[in-house]
Amino acid sequence: MSSAIMASGERFNLNKDWPMRRSFVRRSLFAASALAAAPGGALASGFAVEHQNAAAQGAAYAGAQAKGADAGFAAFNPAALAGLDRAEFSANATVLFGKTGYENASATLLGAFPASGLSADDGVLPVAFVPASAIAFPVSDRLTLGLTITSPFGLRSEYDVASAARYYAQDADLLTIAVAPTAAYEVTDRIAIGASLRIQYADLTVSQVVDAGGVAFLNTIPGFAPGSSDLFAEFKADDVAIGFLAGAQVEPVDGFRLGFSYASKIEHDFNGEATFDIAGSPAAAVLNGAVGLFADTDFTSTLRLPASYSLGASADVSERVTLLASVALTNWSVFDQFVLDFANPAQPPEIITANWDDSWSFGIGAEYQASDATALRAGFAYDETPVTDQFAGPRIPDTDRRWLNAGVSHAFSDRLTVDLAAGLNVAPKTREIRLDGTAPGDFLRGALTADVNVDTYTVSLRSRFKF
Repeated sequence: MSSAIMASGERFNLNKDWPMRRSFVRRSLFAASALAAAPGGALASGFAVEHQNAAAQGAAYAGAQAKGADAGFAAFNPAALAGLDRAEFSANATVLFGKTGYENASATLLGAFPASGLSADDGVLPVAFVPASAIAFPVSDRLTLGLTITSPFGLRSEYDVASAARYYAQDADLLTIAVAPTAAYEVTDRIAIGASLRIQYADLTVSQVVDAGGVAFLNTIPGFAPGSSDLFAEFKADDVAIGFLAGAQVEPVDGFRLGFSYASKIEHDFNGEATFDIAGSPAAAVLNGAVGLFADTDFTSTLRLPASYSLGASADVSERVTLLASVALTNWSVFDQFVLDFANPAQPPEIITANWDDSWSFGIGAEYQASDATALRAGFAYDETPVTDQFAGPRIPDTDRRWLNAGVSHAFSDRLTVDLAAGLNVAPKTREIRLDGTAPGDFLRGALTADVNVDTYTVSLRSRFKF
């Protein structure tokens, strides 16, 4: 099959130079676990998930690393298990909901062909559910063992197949669940350490629209033009990987506690299956018959999930009031590209360029002990986005987030405590998409401009039972 001349004057070889487009991560529109997917505007930066504990959410997760003697806080710092005087079980459920939309969307294919499609669309995000749980057993005066089940990362994105952004983003789901055996030890009455082995399962399902008409046009196949013969493709894979979480807590003086935790980087090496609906695309059918493009095939890919460093503080300023603060750094710069390599030698690799930056998050909060049984919490958090302006796309139109949270806890007995919290993004920001199609993997996706908005809300409920 002949090659075609690109607008730049360079020759385009179908079998060598075309990086097939795939829409992977849009924004963490919704977080997920392997038990249930959850929409994600209410996450930490990128597509990390913080929703593991309603008591922590009530204070905007401020000081969560410094909270001790509570199994439900081991997800933030494994040293939190230290100091328990009896076995306990913590179960948390977070519901996420909201709305999303884009406007002013326009796309150009191959530098000269306007792409058809919806220029604006609004919708309600599907209600989603994120579970988390923990159990712990003191085995001596100083040693406590436990197990946590959480969802550290996840996302769900959904775009209409008729969207002008369809070549950059369709549907994507990343579901994760981490099972973490945990141990904590009280070194002294004021120092505790802990560690968790994180065994993490990840399931990835991605669908995309491919401009097969544009590929045929570039290769001088009569009867086709860019945007004239779209192809639907889907990619599925899963993997289990290992990481760890380690932390320490120190109480230098009565009423003041510091906590530090480190979560390691985790790499998922996916081996999956790619399927192409060539029956729905005449151009894809021709290309498949001519050179073997778009044949169902296996693929491999590596997804690098970042390490993070977190520091939290808790200060009792009176018998009833506790002030809380946190700061965290997430090494999102490891997420530079996401590449799918196909077993089919005729299928060029799929490249998603991210080039994310490391990001910071900050939180402040307070807890008021209204009575012996009831505590009230409130907090504010700022999450810096790792997404850069140059590479921001509809896959993950992440922006800096400012979260306002409030919560309440009530002890119904000396064995049962229930926590309730709610949060909202009080200053949502429009993400401007300005992609010129020159990044690796974007040539056939074309140029895209759009303005994307995501508003999300969260409600969390936790029960904590002591045996």
